[in-house]
Amino acid sequence: MQFDLHPSVTLASGTFSALVAPEELVLAGLNDNPVLKRFLFLFICGNYSRLLSGINRRSVNIEVRRAFTAFQLLTILRESYHTIIFVEHDPGLYEGAGEEVVGQVAQALKSAGQGSVVVLYTPAEDPAFSDMAQLADRFFSLSPPPAPPLPRARRAGKIRHPVDLPRGQTTLEGF
Repeated sequence: MQFDLHPSVTLASGTFSALVAPEELVLAGLNDNPVLKRFLFLFICGNYSRLLSGINRRSVNIEVRRAFTAFQLLTILRESYHTIIFVEHDPGLYEGAGEEVVGQVAQALKSAGQGSVVVLYTPAEDPAFSDMAQLADRFFSLSPPPAPPLPRARRAGKIRHPVDLPRGQTTLEGF
C-alpha cells in the first residue's frame, strides 16, 4: 500500500517515516485523503494534540489512543494491528524517562513499520524527535508555503507634466 500525505510526501507500507511539517499541511493531507477511509488508521498522541481537533472524523476511519508516558506509548505500539500508525510526537513523554527510553520507542516505531505505515510527526524538531528520526527509513521536512509578496507602496514624488500642455490642465480633452 502506498499513499500521498502531501504532494512531496509519499508513504508506503513497511516503512517508518519521520515528518516535520506545519500543522495545516498535515491536516490537509489527513482530511482530504480517500485512502485513509479504506484502512485501519491509528492516531497516537500524548498529553496534548495539536492535530486531533482539526481531523475530520468523517474522512478517516480512525482510532485514537493517548499515551501519557513513554511506556504507555511503547505498549500501544507493540499491541497495534493497524495498517497506518500516525504518532504525534509529544516531547513531554520523555522528560525524566532517560535516553534509553527514547531509543526503545524508536526501535518500537521501526519494528511496527515493518508491517505497517508508521509516521512520527512533529511541527518542530526537538532532541528526542531527532534521536528517533535517526532510525527512520525516510525523513520529510516541509516548510509552509511562502507568503505572497505585499504590494509595494507608491512613493509620493513629483508629477511629470508634458512640456506642451499647460500645468493647470485637469482633463484629457487636449490629447
